Amino acid sequence: MTVRGLAAALVALALVVCGSPAMAGDKDLLIFMAGQSDIDDYDEETFEGRIEFTSHYTDFAVEPIFGGFGPMLGLMASGKGSVFGYGGLYADFFLGDHFVIRPEGGGGGFVAGNAKDLGGIFQFHAAITFASVFENEARVGITLTHISNASVHDVNPGLDAGLFMYSMPVGPRF
Repeated sequence: MTVRGLAAALVALALVVCGSPAMAGDKDLLIFMAGQSDIDDYDEETFEGRIEFTSHYTDFAVEPIFGGFGPMLGLMASGKGSVFGYGGLYADFFLGDHFVIRPEGGGGGFVAGNAKDLGGIFQFHAAITFASVFENEARVGITLTHISNASVHDVNPGLDAGLFMYSMPVGPRF
């Protein structure tokens, strides 16, 4: 199954099991992710780890379903020495009291190390997370990510990852 197929199946499952609406959280999140990098190219696959910080300050919220757009910063490192620092925006879509879908996107700087050459330093970042939300606002789920230069550079192979995710609340009422 492709990454897109898996994402579509998970979205469909989430829409089937959604329940009563939940309210957006009032805490920042520190997010830890680990999994496999370059999942679409079995010659290059390797471990990938990420850490992200997302602020609970959002704009354009339409509660209780849409938590609004908020800022995020992240850092990725792979087992082949690649590093990607990035920033951007996220949006939380709550389905029931204990489930959230979080797309995010932005841009950053990528250094390949011994991993796949993505064509240049500047890259775009896109991800989608499917997670269970606990009463203390901690989350556990899976994240699918994509790094690409959108053909800004001459070479644009892209880099996809499948990651397990845990986020812990930090901030005003931790």
